[in-house]
Amino acid sequence: MKKAMNTILAAAVIFTAFAFHAPCASASTVLTFRVNGNTTNQHTRWFAGGQAAMIIVSGDGDTDLDLYVYDSNGNLIEMDEDGSDQCVVSWTPRWTGRFTIKVVNRGSIYNRYTIGFSN
Repeated sequence: MKKAMNTILAAAVIFTAFAFHAPCASASTVLTFRVNGNTTNQHTRWFAGGQAAMIIVSGDGDTDLDLYVYDSNGNLIEMDEDGSDQCVVSWTPRWTGRFTIKVVNRGSIYNRYTIGFSN
């Protein structure tokens, strides 16, 4: 029950963040995943060049999650390594293309997280 409430709360936080921080966003998506302990989940997403982009990760509170964004050339664009499982990155892509998003679980147990994309 606690994890279900955390997931609902995380979704509400993500939607609120998009509403107040990315009012011009043309599209947003919110998904839920599970990342096992000491592993990495990788996502691929297209972002439009010249438009503000944002990714928000909200975990279940059990472990530290870190968030990394790479462009199509493998260059690290943004990251959030703050020691919590709440991550936010924002940037404006210089070109339209595919970006790789990595969510790294630094803990020894799984973490169920909600991830939101906006661009």
